[in-house]
Amino acid sequence: MTQPRAPESSSAPLSPATARAPSVSSLMARAARLHYEFSLTHQQTAAVLGVSRIKLTRLLKQARQAGIVRITVLTDVSPFAELEERLASVAGLREAIVVPAASGRDGSARSMLARGAASYLERVMRDGLVVAVGLSRTIAEVPSWLGNPRPARASFVSLAGALRAGGQGSGNPYQATDALAAAFGGTAEHLHAPVIVQSHEAAQVLRADPAIARTLERAAAADVALVGVGGRDDRIEFNQGAQLRPDEWESLLAKGMAGDIGGRFFDAAGVEIEHDMNRRVTGLGLDEFRRIPVRLVAASGPSKIEALAAALRGGLITVLVTDVTTAQALIEGIQPSHVRRSNGQLA
Repeated sequence: MTQPRAPESSSAPLSPATARAPSVSSLMARAARLHYEFSLTHQQTAAVLGVSRIKLTRLLKQARQAGIVRITVLTDVSPFAELEERLASVAGLREAIVVPAASGRDGSARSMLARGAASYLERVMRDGLVVAVGLSRTIAEVPSWLGNPRPARASFVSLAGALRAGGQGSGNPYQATDALAAAFGGTAEHLHAPVIVQSHEAAQVLRADPAIARTLERAAAADVALVGVGGRDDRIEFNQGAQLRPDEWESLLAKGMAGDIGGRFFDAAGVEIEHDMNRRVTGLGLDEFRRIPVRLVAASGPSKIEALAAALRGGLITVLVTDVTTAQALIEGIQPSHVRRSNGQLA
């Protein structure tokens, strides 16, 4: 008799690590069905299969990684609701979304943040929405964590150029823009240019190109922006394929650079720095970015705290996705009187 397919308790989507997920074995599938479908305990399932509880735990983890088990919690109640309310109040945010602090590598931290951003995007998605997508490895993971995106005639447009050394892991906006458009059944529009070029003159020529100018106009008129934030310690990551020399980075630091959004560098007050690097960017300026009604920033970790605090002071963020540890650090370090209130609203 043909065995029924292993059940999918509807769930969060597969992570980008799914490409490296273990293959499905008969033992793994049996363990998943006994535990999740028939509600046997770990001890009972291990006894039925004749394996140790340690091996069973490993099998169940592999079953989730392989995608034969998906788990969805059907409630909007946040496990960190109190912390989110405090952070939103102190930082002048429209909304704060707090996720658990990852104990593993950077990749797991990005996945946590991407889940939070994906959940917010699904919540606000509607026909006619225009979403500007930034240069960020975290934002690049958002499409992989969409649970059940409902079709919407939405537009997704790049708000900055790309790193020349592209690739899936670089956070270039192209892949995320395409993947989001495909997931929601919307349209994608790219900004086909490097994020930083060799000279101010080269940047002017690019920005004057009709196709690039139209894309930047679309991004500036977006309803929602999805971006990450770079910190003072992110030079190596940012310098992959960008026209940025070590001496130029040191010059930015000497100017008081606290972070960047979309390749635009800002100081501790969240104000775009007067520097040649900012004149060489193909992308929205921070004043243009600030006019987008909803500006979601997803970032966490010690290297991002200074940049996030500066962006909050400058009113660059209206929705912040971050982890527990970073949220607590921001609450302790931000002076409410120094924060520009920017409660963007969706039209």
